[in-house]
Amino acid sequence: MFLAKFPAVARQRSGVRGVLLSAMLLAMLLNGCVVTESQKAPVVVAAPEPPAPKPLALTDEAETILKAAEQSVIEARIKRALWTAAVAELERARAASKVFDSVVTSRHAREVIVLCGLSVAQLSAAPVSW
Repeated sequence: MFLAKFPAVARQRSGVRGVLLSAMLLAMLLNGCVVTESQKAPVVVAAPEPPAPKPLALTDEAETILKAAEQSVIEARIKRALWTAAVAELERARAASKVFDSVVTSRHAREVIVLCGLSVAQLSAAPVSW
């Protein structure tokens, strides 16, 4: 079979010496590829960690920041300075609060407060002349 796949080797190695050499080469190749059961490494399966318990409510800090963000949006809307980016962040904060993710809720709510502060501050800035 080896000689059938590599006819050039068969032509170069004529006679008994060539056949023995080819057979030894084939045996060495096959010996390197064979893995017995005793050579296999044992498989260690770690016990799966139990999932962390889902929170049942937002933290007090996250609720406070979310309410402050909603108040900032109301104030910016009254002054007609509300940016759409602030509204989008508020929606993300509310979505995170529905799944009780306090960290994400706080992050988005803080961003809402910053954006609303910038939008209101923009009203008092001098107009730019080009």
